[in-house]
Amino acid sequence: MLVADKISKTFHSGSVENRILKNISIKIDTGQFICVVGRSGSGKSTFLNILSTLLKPDKGSVVFEGQDITTLPENKINSLRQRDFAIIFQFHHLMPYLTVTENVLLPYMNKLMPVPKSVIRRAEECIDRVGLGARRNMLPGRLSGGEQQRVAVGRALVKSPEILFADEPTGNLDKKTGDEIISLMKNLNNEGLTIIMVTHELSYISCADRVVVIEDGIIKEVSADSCY
Repeated sequence: MLVADKISKTFHSGSVENRILKNISIKIDTGQFICVVGRSGSGKSTFLNILSTLLKPDKGSVVFEGQDITTLPENKINSLRQRDFAIIFQFHHLMPYLTVTENVLLPYMNKLMPVPKSVIRRAEECIDRVGLGARRNMLPGRLSGGEQQRVAVGRALVKSPEILFADEPTGNLDKKTGDEIISLMKNLNNEGLTIIMVTHELSYISCADRVVVIEDGIIKEVSADSCY
C-alpha cells in the first residue's frame, strides 16, 4: 500500500547540518496499525511528515498504491493528500468560531459552493462515531481537551481516508483521555483503517501490529512487547 524506499532527510541551520533520516525503507500493508517510537529529536515526526507528503525527502521515494508520489507536482500531491490521507496532530487545530459539525466539515469547506447533504450526513455519522452526537452544535471552547481531539478524529474520518497518520495524538491529554482516543483508533483499525501513529507512550504499542523504532537516523522493528 505504502512504501518508503531509501529515504533521507537533512535539515540545515546556517553551516550546521542535522541529518535526521538516513537511507531508511519500510513497506506498510493495508489495514496495519503501526506505532513509530524513538527518543525526542530522533526524527519520528519527520518520518511521518514525509510518508504523509507534508515534507519531501532529500533522497529516496514514497510509493502509494504503485505510484511514486514524491515526483508528483504540488497540486497533485495536495489532491492526493486531501482525498486519501488524513492527519491528526498533538494539537487539534479546531476553528474556535465553528461548531463541532462545521469543524468536521472543514475538508469540504474550501470551495465556494454548498456542502452536499450527503457529506453533511457523513459528518454527522462521524461525529456520532466519536461519541459527540449530543455536542455537534457546540463550539470547541465548551468541550474538554479529549472531546476536542475527538472532533479532530471525526474531521479526519469524514473523507473516508485510506490511511490515518497520527502524530502524538495523545500528547496533550491526560492518561485516561488518551486511553480513550487510542481505544477509538484501535476500533477504527479493526474496521480496516490503516493507521501510522507516532507516540512517546510505550504503553500504547501493544495496540500495534508493528512497532518501528527510529534511532540515530535509521529504523528497526521490534515486537509490541519489547522496550528500547
